[in-house]
Amino acid sequence: MRQRPVAGGWYADFGDADEASTVHQFQLAGASNAYVASGLVKGRVLNQFAMDEHAGHLRIATTTGHLPDPKVHSTLSVLKREGSALETVGVVDDVAPTEDIRSVRFLGDRGYVVTFKKTDPLFVFDLADPEHPEIVGELKIPGFSTYMHPLDADHLLAIGFEAADQGDFAYFQGLQLQVFDVSDPAVPTLAHKTTIGTRGSSSEAATNHLAFSFFTPRETLAVPVTVCEGTSGTGSDYGTMTFSGVQLYHVTTDSGFSLTGEVAHPYVDPYYESSGGSGVGEACNSWWTEAQSMVKRTVFMDDFVYSISERRIKVSDLRDLTEDVADVALVAGP
Repeated sequence: MRQRPVAGGWYADFGDADEASTVHQFQLAGASNAYVASGLVKGRVLNQFAMDEHAGHLRIATTTGHLPDPKVHSTLSVLKREGSALETVGVVDDVAPTEDIRSVRFLGDRGYVVTFKKTDPLFVFDLADPEHPEIVGELKIPGFSTYMHPLDADHLLAIGFEAADQGDFAYFQGLQLQVFDVSDPAVPTLAHKTTIGTRGSSSEAATNHLAFSFFTPRETLAVPVTVCEGTSGTGSDYGTMTFSGVQLYHVTTDSGFSLTGEVAHPYVDPYYESSGGSGVGEACNSWWTEAQSMVKRTVFMDDFVYSISERRIKVSDLRDLTEDVADVALVAGP
């Protein structure tokens, strides 16, 4: 729970920090549900992936401050229950000064944190010793990831945005899919990358992990997308829409990304629906923090993928994506 300072400031451990989050632990056991303990960490939590319990310890990644304040930085804290308190037993502070956190993933004894201002540093944390967490590897590349998905024990599959360096800031560009090789935590590498569209392109999966679907048995990724093209990549120039629907990619750690097909879902902007809607060939206007697409969810079932929007459900055969197996309208119109 995020809090603001009150008269008297924070606890002494946080000095002049102007932002902190309280953490509460509860026991969930049927009729004996009960409050257990609480703790406090500096900064704010991005989302549920920034918190993780492992072997009796809570790992949590937070950011203090807001861009473009040069004092912005991030912190990784490790907490352990001591009586009714969640005490900080290990911490890595001042991570990526002047940048904020864009995505986090904890997997076993490792933590992965992506921050951003102009480039996309992927930090690898060794958390094997909870009292002495440390950064053991770092990879700097353009753009940033908003969600990281474990592809296997040594690889992360990520979605996010490309970026164009403008000196003291960067413009976000098209969607990007990446595979990171973290087999050597001290030397993480970018194994594969593909970019979807240009500035203005967006996906529900970029801001909601529930829209991100990777079907391991077929090594297939479904990405809901609104694809924009023909932009200068700067300012409010977001180009024009060229596709709305779902793109399917075959993804492997050896060969990377291969587009296997698309399932079109006509784009309808509710603000302009009364005048015929807004779709392919019209101007895009998506900002990365509000990235969305017509398709909200995809579900794999054996040889078929179901793509679901607020207006329709489509069923497509993964073996032949050229025609829809079924198209069920949920509302009237396109």
